[in-house]
Amino acid sequence: MRDFVCKAPVSGRTVPIEEVPDPVFAEKMMGEGIAIDPTGGEVRAPVDGRVEALFPTGHAVGIRTREGLEILVHVGIESASLPDLFQPVVSVGSEVRAGDLLIRFDLAGLRRRAASPLTPVVITALPEGLQVAWEPPGRVVTAGAEPLCRILRS
Repeated sequence: MRDFVCKAPVSGRTVPIEEVPDPVFAEKMMGEGIAIDPTGGEVRAPVDGRVEALFPTGHAVGIRTREGLEILVHVGIESASLPDLFQPVVSVGSEVRAGDLLIRFDLAGLRRRAASPLTPVVITALPEGLQVAWEPPGRVVTAGAEPLCRILRS
């Protein structure tokens, strides 16, 4: 197993997960993570892996790496009832590489209609022997380019 980088899936400014206005994310019930205040309307794969979950509305996607790490990207808060804002370009079972386009979304519509545009990126499964080193919040990131965290062998 090798160390690898989890890249930003959405362009924008990173914020602490605790600032997400949803206790499921803010209280880390789903796992450790960070959020991004988006400035663009694309979700890109943060890692190489397989799409394991794609919510019917297209607002969230889960990817599993070959190492067994699972990452959830949830675009906006209370966005599940807004399916017209999301256009997935992958499906469950798709093999993806870090940086591949996963979902297009209407950022202006998300800002107007969702409770918050904040987009949590959460590690929902961390296999034994791996640890996560998060980059500090407050950075401006570009989807598919800058790292959000590094996954290290312990």
